[in-house]
Amino acid sequence: MTHLIERFTEHLKKGKYNSATIAAYRNAIFVFYNHFRDYPQSKITDELISNYLLGLSNNKNSKYDSIQSGKAIKLFYEVIFSKKLNLKSTGKIKEELAIDILSKEELFQLFKSVKNIKHKLLLMLVYNNGLKVNEIINLETTDLDTVNNTITIRHKDPKKNRILRLSPNLNWHIEKYISKNQPKKVFFPGSGGEGYYSARNIQLFFQKAINEAGLDKHATLNTLRHSYAVHCLEMGLDIHILQKILGHSNIQTTSIYMQFLKVNMESIKGPIEFLELPT
Repeated sequence: MTHLIERFTEHLKKGKYNSATIAAYRNAIFVFYNHFRDYPQSKITDELISNYLLGLSNNKNSKYDSIQSGKAIKLFYEVIFSKKLNLKSTGKIKEELAIDILSKEELFQLFKSVKNIKHKLLLMLVYNNGLKVNEIINLETTDLDTVNNTITIRHKDPKKNRILRLSPNLNWHIEKYISKNQPKKVFFPGSGGEGYYSARNIQLFFQKAINEAGLDKHATLNTLRHSYAVHCLEMGLDIHILQKILGHSNIQTTSIYMQFLKVNMESIKGPIEFLELPT
């Protein structure tokens, strides 16, 4: 990979980039590939890159500029791989990006394949409300209320906090996990029970679970979020309510899931079926 970064550096030197920008872009690519050192290039998807950049922007302790890293990574892919990433420099995925959806049967196989209770519960909670990677990472023990069946997703702006439904059928798994791991403040702490779980480690065990479940899908952790959204719409949930659940500021972002619905048109009843018709 070093030789590709050297090629990228030479490209920058020939362009209108000053020495400070070249150094920053070069460093951003080194850090990026160190983060994905266990991934072959073909497995580094747009969604993984998106999660990486969003993780940088949400990490208050990070010394790296997420937007500058996004610009560097996008340019690197264009120069080295002749590929345009379907991402904004902020890490947000552009609306036209194609996504994979797991069926309910595939979700059952996925959850069943995970033996580690911490990993299993984490994945089920992501699907429970279609959570983002950073939302599950930042979840605290006080955010889950199994008595009232609610889960609070906190935002930097408290006005944007979301109180969502926590499915009662997760209570047994939650109690089992708490009994075994005894989390303190952070609900899913990192190794040794300290700090925050890394997005990279979550993606790694998710990929392992996908493989062990025998699922031939180009899936990432965000696939659980996408699957939740599509399944909610198929069940008849109003798209504006789904928008609030997912935390989308724009309804157009939520509407991209409409194209993935699988609805049996022959089973949909029209309003005339509920009228008493004259003879």
